[in-house]
Amino acid sequence: MRVPIVAPGVVLAGAALGGVVTVVTLLPGPVGLAAAISVLCAGAFLLWPWAVLPVGIVGGAVVGALLSGGDVRGYIAVKVLLLAAGGTALAVRHWLGVEQRGTRRTAADVGMLVLVGSTVVAAAYGLAVGNQPAEVLVAAYQVATIPVYFFVATHTLTTPRRILAAGILYVVLAGVFTVISVATPGRHGGLITLMAIPALIWIAGRVRGWRRAGALLLGGFFAVDVLLASYRGIWLAAALTGLIMLIRGGRTVRTGLAATAAVAVAVAAVLALQPGVRERATEITKGFEQSAGYRGVESEVGLGVFADQPLVGAGLGQTTPDIYLSGFTFTDVGPVYHAFYVTVLANLGLVGLLLVLWPILRGIRVGLRGRDGIALPFAALSCGFLAAAFFAAPTDGHWELGLLPALTLLTAQHEGARLRRPARPPLPGGALTRTGVAA
Repeated sequence: MRVPIVAPGVVLAGAALGGVVTVVTLLPGPVGLAAAISVLCAGAFLLWPWAVLPVGIVGGAVVGALLSGGDVRGYIAVKVLLLAAGGTALAVRHWLGVEQRGTRRTAADVGMLVLVGSTVVAAAYGLAVGNQPAEVLVAAYQVATIPVYFFVATHTLTTPRRILAAGILYVVLAGVFTVISVATPGRHGGLITLMAIPALIWIAGRVRGWRRAGALLLGGFFAVDVLLASYRGIWLAAALTGLIMLIRGGRTVRTGLAATAAVAVAVAAVLALQPGVRERATEITKGFEQSAGYRGVESEVGLGVFADQPLVGAGLGQTTPDIYLSGFTFTDVGPVYHAFYVTVLANLGLVGLLLVLWPILRGIRVGLRGRDGIALPFAALSCGFLAAAFFAAPTDGHWELGLLPALTLLTAQHEGARLRRPARPPLPGGALTRTGVAA
């Protein structure tokens, strides 16, 4: 007998509110506030599990920036707390028997599970060779965030309706965030808005009327935000994504791409009237002129570590002490470098790099098979971020390399199931259909 969600949900919501009061009372300052937000989110995720990723990505970025005070550890802690709240809520739903049975199995499941296991082994190896536990944890997070986001997606976005609901919530949250911050000089990023653009392009090519106008306006507005990001890695990811959609996409995708580009130009012209946007636009040239600084030297150090132990790397958490970096005098380099692949090679070697790329490339391969399906934009964006990872290693990890393959494979499955669905048999006796035409 299935347990209804209403009664347990009410009980757990009341317990959550009591927990919020307790947490706020006992924990000081930002720590208590972050914990309270996590408890509240757990209550929301209990009712709407598909909201875990939209809230975790957009809400985590906003709340993390407000509560961390610029501290990277605090920023990461907020995102981890939100994901933990989502996992707890999902476990409670399974315990109550209200969660849908099973999850969507994909072609990348085995690869992601192997990546989880290899991360644990590499962490143990790093500790065994004497790497600092704190550094081992930092390096492990950089790798583990990929399968974590992958499995959160495959466990919460189990139906087309959930994917649609999560997408709508994500676009709404990203839109509000961008409206507030688009005229703020010095704000960098563009990651949140770029994640939504390819799907909006695909929607704009398929729908008509006000829905098409809305998708075009949002896509154009987000494209302007990406341009204003002054972040070369994001520009590279966006350019490669658009190129793949143009070359590989069919008529639907190309129509949406051309229309979104035209609307983006119009939106940029309107936003240029805003002084804050004009001031922020002056930073675009700085993005091209900005020197790589110490990143080249840093990457050379990481590649040297890889050259010494090319097969499995120096273990998670490896560092090289007393390296001179221009502008930073002497410092320890590692375990994280400003190039993701250098981080992987130095910590995990060639074996680790292959294990990281294996499930991601499987998702891309599936998504690029179709020319007009929704899986294509996600696969193209995966390619874009794989290219950008040569030059970027964000402090919160390349979580998009876990989320995008999951979205690619899940949407491809749903499209395949819809295409394989048998046609409705004719009505007996020439009965009239809903359109009034005799069957």
